[in-house]
Amino acid sequence: MTTEEKDLQNRYVYQVTRCLPKAQREEVRMELEELIGDMYADKGSMEAVLTQLGDPARFAEQYRSGRQYLIGPEYLESYLWFVRVVLLCVAVPVLVLSLVSALTGLPAAAGQDAALLILRAVAAGLRNGIVNALAGCVSAFGAVTLLFIVMEWQKVKIETRKAESWSVEKLADGQKPSRPRWTPRFLEPVPDQRAIINRGESAVGIVFMVVFCVLLIAAPWLFSAVFPQEGAVIFVPLFNLEQWPTILPVFVLSLVIALADEILQMVMGCYCKLVMISNILCGVIQILLCALLMKVLPFWNPNFSAEAQAALATSTSKAGEYLAYWNADTVSTVVLAVMILITLAEMGTTIYKTLRYGAAVRLG
Repeated sequence: MTTEEKDLQNRYVYQVTRCLPKAQREEVRMELEELIGDMYADKGSMEAVLTQLGDPARFAEQYRSGRQYLIGPEYLESYLWFVRVVLLCVAVPVLVLSLVSALTGLPAAAGQDAALLILRAVAAGLRNGIVNALAGCVSAFGAVTLLFIVMEWQKVKIETRKAESWSVEKLADGQKPSRPRWTPRFLEPVPDQRAIINRGESAVGIVFMVVFCVLLIAAPWLFSAVFPQEGAVIFVPLFNLEQWPTILPVFVLSLVIALADEILQMVMGCYCKLVMISNILCGVIQILLCALLMKVLPFWNPNFSAEAQAALATSTSKAGEYLAYWNADTVSTVVLAVMILITLAEMGTTIYKTLRYGAAVRLG
């Protein structure tokens, strides 16, 4: 068996086993490799063997005991990941906003009264947050489940169309087969383990961006310098809240683009040309939007230094000395430079892993 024929065998086995439950894959892999080896010994051609076995998706059906699924093994792993991510994206922002809403409504108090009020506010915020989060999670769970049921149903409908073999008679009649006959040329390469994208990291990134986006929309004043005073807490916002209606759409657009890139990586599951192209395009757009935020729009609070120093006038903290050096232009330059470096590093990693280990994914 040549190296190319061994690669064809590995591709076929991978395409069959990926359609099966995890607990069944190793046993089927060993059985299928033995079957292919025996058939290869008789025929002497790997392409002939795999052509006889047929479409791997159809071949996998015989291991499913004729069972039908609302969401089959081929989609189950992705479905479970998406459910977790979507539920976190719904629950975490709702809980955070409920707690923030409860705490910001507290009246001024001191000592034990303040501690008691805070505990009651936290309890009330958690109670309301859990109720609202459960309602949102039920709706989100239903929407994701329905989406994957439709995906499973469409896949079954498409695959139940039988492949028609070409014949001279059909050519004479002017007919074309509704679907090309399956051959080993349709087999995609088995993904290299180093090309696999960690879905856990993508999930964390997605949840973080959703929470950050919700806070930017609902409570931008939370991104402030906090100065506790007797009986009160002073918030000095970092952002220019007077111009926030102009700034927010650009900020949210940047996060949505980053979110779309993370979702694509989670869906694909491995580095490929589509992931690389998406990462490059999204990275370039994010750099441009970041430059727009930092260098064109009035992003920072123009009175931040003065307001912070006023809040510290009665404090013994040395923070006021450092605030005297605050310069919005310098901060913008540093933030933009860090953003560019991080984005370029991520793009470089994606390009390298795609070209070195990435899988070829057909887009059509």
